[in-house]
Amino acid sequence: MKDSPGPDSFEKRLRFGCGFMFGGFIGFLFGLREIAAFTGIFWAFVVGVALVFGFVAMRQGDEFWHSLPDWLRWW
Repeated sequence: MKDSPGPDSFEKRLRFGCGFMFGGFIGFLFGLREIAAFTGIFWAFVVGVALVFGFVAMRQGDEFWHSLPDWLRWW
């Protein structure tokens, strides 16, 4: 049971924005390593990764950021 209230709309937007920017950065770096051509597929991949990171960061909050090093360790 949570004692604290859920995040307000500003915090949700902030979480999504930070996750989106970080996901775009990670997607860009991974895309450079794997795709290595600036085509539509490359940019669709970057935007897709950014959207996924943004959505997960918005839903999970601090838990997402604390678990991120474990997810990125393989990279």
